Amino acid sequence: MVPSSPWRNSAAFAMLAIVTWAGPAPGAAQDPADVRRQLDESQIRLELIREERQQLRRELDGISGQVSGDSAELVNIERQIAASASVLAEFDIQLRVLTDQVTSMTGEMLRTRDELTARRVVLNGRLRDIYKRGPLRTVEVLLSSRSFSDLLNRYKYLHAVALFDRMLVEHVEDLARRVVDQRSRLSLETDRMALVRAENLREYDELERLERQRQRRLNTFSDRRAEAQSTLARLASEEAQLRGVIATLEERRRAAEREAGAATVSSLTTSDLGRLAWPVEGDILWRFGPERKGRTTIPREGVGIAAERDTPVSAVDRGTVASVVARASGQTVIIDHGGGFYSSYRKLRDVIVREEQEVQSGQVIGRVGGDATNPHIEFQIYEPGALGPRAVDPVRWLRGRP
Repeated sequence: MVPSSPWRNSAAFAMLAIVTWAGPAPGAAQDPADVRRQLDESQIRLELIREERQQLRRELDGISGQVSGDSAELVNIERQIAASASVLAEFDIQLRVLTDQVTSMTGEMLRTRDELTARRVVLNGRLRDIYKRGPLRTVEVLLSSRSFSDLLNRYKYLHAVALFDRMLVEHVEDLARRVVDQRSRLSLETDRMALVRAENLREYDELERLERQRQRRLNTFSDRRAEAQSTLARLASEEAQLRGVIATLEERRRAAEREAGAATVSSLTTSDLGRLAWPVEGDILWRFGPERKGRTTIPREGVGIAAERDTPVSAVDRGTVASVVARASGQTVIIDHGGGFYSSYRKLRDVIVREEQEVQSGQVIGRVGGDATNPHIEFQIYEPGALGPRAVDPVRWLRGRP
């Protein structure tokens, strides 16, 4: 029986403290493998969405600037907005996983730190006891044994105390390492969460930019719709005025023929089909007949011919200048070729002939005008009809191009 002593009571207290504090392990954090799997899956989806959006941006670059691509551009922007919304959803998933992970790791670190504090209290108490009894106290305990069995019991007891002391020191060191490691991992996860949040904010900015771009496109469509309606009304008015002018000229011509008692002979005959020189060389912007653009139909009673501004425009055949009409959109020269045939040259910037002047085939009558960014003229030919002159496709009268 080992006698009761302050030394023995202190050692017993140490062992009891070790056993008492070796309670259940701190609450387990989320499974790192499961967290990593969720983040990896989200990242894969995120990369696929970003790749799709990058493709949409390349498509948009190809569409931009094309008048016919306006609707496709708006559809592309809508798809980019949907892709950005998906990106934000993936970021929300990542933030939720990372937030749960950081919360769990923070709790685990706090529990580990509390346990480390408690273990250090026990260890410090043991160190004080060891210091108080001095280096020879253990030998004294052994030498004061009353019998061999008492010696063995005391030795076993001292060995157990030393073993528990070593375990206590190792456990304190292990807890200290765990706290350092948990702080490091927590710092990495916190930094990663900050990066995801920063990317999330950039995505919100990108989404707002796309929303503004979409609104601008919608406003552009609205403006273009109003502009198209205005243009249609103006074109219809100008066409009606031109037809009215030609109808008036034709009535005068017929009245003059009746008064003279003889019909005028046209300088244009069917033998001239496909043989007349072009009034100006250039690409055809539009052809004869109604032109459909989206939901808008533009009347075309002639052909549009592109050319540099101030390029000379020539009469396609001889005749008399029947009318010179000035409008905001440009000046128009109408030539009477006799017999109900007329040629019209619209969108001229300058006119160098006057009404009732005789002109010859190839004679310069004016210069190219058109729009500020799209210089051109519009050329028309009218043939006699039962109800008066009617606009026909002028290309069939003009010389074929090589």
